[in-house]
Amino acid sequence: MSIMSRITIVILLIAVFFSEKSLAQKTGGGELNPGIFTNEKSLEKFKDMRFGLSIHWGPNVNAEKEISWSRGKETPKDVYDALYKQFNPTKFNADEWVKFIQEVGMKYVLFTSKHHDGFSMWHSDYSNYDIAATPFKRDILKELSDACQKKGVVFGTYYSTLDWYHPDYQPYDHGGPGDIFPKFKDTPNQSRYWIHAKNQVRELITKYNSQIIQFDGDWDSTWTHAIGSDMYLYIRKLNDGVLVNSRTDKGRYPPAPYKKNEPWRADIFAGDFEERERITENFGEGVTNVLGKSQNPWQAWVTVDKSQWSWKPNPNLLSSQEIIIDLLKTIGDDGNYLINIGPRPDGTFEPIIVANMQKVGAWVKAHGEAIYGTRGGNFVEEGKFTSTQKGKTTNLFVFDNAMEQIVLKNSKQKLLSVKNEKGQVIDFKQVGENITLKLEKNTDFVKMYKLEF
Repeated sequence: MSIMSRITIVILLIAVFFSEKSLAQKTGGGELNPGIFTNEKSLEKFKDMRFGLSIHWGPNVNAEKEISWSRGKETPKDVYDALYKQFNPTKFNADEWVKFIQEVGMKYVLFTSKHHDGFSMWHSDYSNYDIAATPFKRDILKELSDACQKKGVVFGTYYSTLDWYHPDYQPYDHGGPGDIFPKFKDTPNQSRYWIHAKNQVRELITKYNSQIIQFDGDWDSTWTHAIGSDMYLYIRKLNDGVLVNSRTDKGRYPPAPYKKNEPWRADIFAGDFEERERITENFGEGVTNVLGKSQNPWQAWVTVDKSQWSWKPNPNLLSSQEIIIDLLKTIGDDGNYLINIGPRPDGTFEPIIVANMQKVGAWVKAHGEAIYGTRGGNFVEEGKFTSTQKGKTTNLFVFDNAMEQIVLKNSKQKLLSVKNEKGQVIDFKQVGENITLKLEKNTDFVKMYKLEF
């Protein structure tokens, strides 16, 4: 064999090695669904949107307590389970909700179709414990889905794999009261429950055009790696373009031999994007957090009320500035920012929340070019600054007003120009891979600079 032939073989082996390594890092079906990877077109569209709304809402609002988790605690179980008989949000208007979503600059919405309490917020063919059984009767999910489709907002649904009401679910409540479901001699029957869950998820996708399925309940022992992986594959067969969060599997709290605080292993566990609850910190080099660093597509999931997901009087709210900085931290590290709001019992949002979010929307729209369609930037220092990029443009966001100058390290490209928000040229110095900018003195809570390379 000639030397050139040997060199060619070595090159091919190296190419195969790195190709397989790259392939193993793709999100998708995980180890139990080999060859099934995330729909890249759907994922890129998802990442382009960057900012979305989560909505936690259900009959529990009539008790003014947290959704599901107050059941059997602040609210007795029998009282909680009967709250649907009072649920009548006569001021609900899907078009007004979508108008608000667009005013705030959000591109998608994930609505709580069913939480752990088992109540279905749509007309389900597989449950009588649903919105049709309330005095309101109207199909909230259908109205919201239609309004989103009409205005170009991507519609998705949260679905809890737990069900503390259904008679076949275990272990919580040993199947729940389930007094309006068929009863069987072998209840609870977990295998039969998974058929029920699949039927409902199919409804969300085929009847309500849900483009994203946001699972929750992965921490429960009943939900296994095999069941989650099977659910992921079931969804992909229904509609290949639908995206599913990482909570479809056990990667958030992985079983042995995996470590709980390791980043989500996309080569092992199913899911299209990693979801992190109440975490917006950067994952850059040298920065650590409770769940470690991650290079996966991801979504930060936070709530506007610091202490509760669903509505309550006198909420403890994030300020508009806190939300904007959280958003920037997240997208600066190439994540999507999903913020939750709980509607009131009548179907409207708290005026103070609306006012705060409208301030957020005004800022986001004024800086939309640096937010939508961008990817995480190369420059980040936790609590001080972050960046996004699009093409050869880098958008630098500085939230530490005490900084008089900034040093951007490890730039692999030559910087051509820097401008502030007003379009004024800013002096800079580049020595090798380090760029030094002298910052303006102003009181803005975020300073923005546009860097052209």
